[in-house]
Amino acid sequence: MIREQAIVVGVNGNHIEIEVQRQSSCSGCTLSKSCGVGALGRLLGLRTKPVVINCELNLKPGDHILLGMPDKGFLRASLLVYGLPLLMLFVTAITAQLLTNGSEIAVPVSAGTGFFGGIFLSAILVKKRYAAQLNPRVLQINNEPINRF
Repeated sequence: MIREQAIVVGVNGNHIEIEVQRQSSCSGCTLSKSCGVGALGRLLGLRTKPVVINCELNLKPGDHILLGMPDKGFLRASLLVYGLPLLMLFVTAITAQLLTNGSEIAVPVSAGTGFFGGIFLSAILVKKRYAAQLNPRVLQINNEPINRF
């Protein structure tokens, strides 16, 4: 399960607004002075981004919560989002190559069409099949576990 700490900043009915602190991916590395990722992290800084999620628990602003999201649904959705457009790009490009004897216009146009069609199709499939699994759930409030699972 993917877990992340957050702070409740607003409550509006069954919706809560939370802020999640971004973390640098390699703050403890010995190469952090010369690492590109470390330099990018120092440039952007650790910023918070407000997110609104559904929650039926009685929360108030200032509560520290632990969010969780299952790995399985996240992994499948990300493979679908990245893999399907690439697969469609190659299939349409190869099909156009075979049908048009390598036309310099038809192959790249069909590859681009397949790629963007794959993005559109994967977005629809992820929303239909994995949207419920990708909603984060509150696992703890102020370091006290929730007994609902």
